[in-house]
Amino acid sequence: MNKTLLIVAAILVAAGAFFFFSQNKTSQVTPTKEEASEPTITLTSAGFSPDNVTIKAGQKITWINKSGTEATVNSDPHPSHTNFQPLNLGSFADGASLSLTFDQTGTYGYHNHLNPNARGTITVQ
Repeated sequence: MNKTLLIVAAILVAAGAFFFFSQNKTSQVTPTKEEASEPTITLTSAGFSPDNVTIKAGQKITWINKSGTEATVNSDPHPSHTNFQPLNLGSFADGASLSLTFDQTGTYGYHNHLNPNARGTITVQ
């Protein structure tokens, strides 16, 4: 009887070990509340979308270029880019991204210098 019990226990341990080690062990990182609420603006051939975003001071915005060509993010007005110097992020290739954290409240217009009809506004509260 003891021998049978030991064999059953060994089989159960082996089966449990097999099951444990055969599991796909991928870890998922849960974004922080701040990361989950960071807006993303996509530039396509039609322009920035969304073109108006309201955020709280201290939030970061990321622009993703899916326009099919090189583009820029520059502060208004075109072509001098003088309204908000930190928003003069410069050029980025198709498929690339740019980010900026807005620490100051205000309303900031921006555009794609290479296509000034593509425009947007960031309101920081």
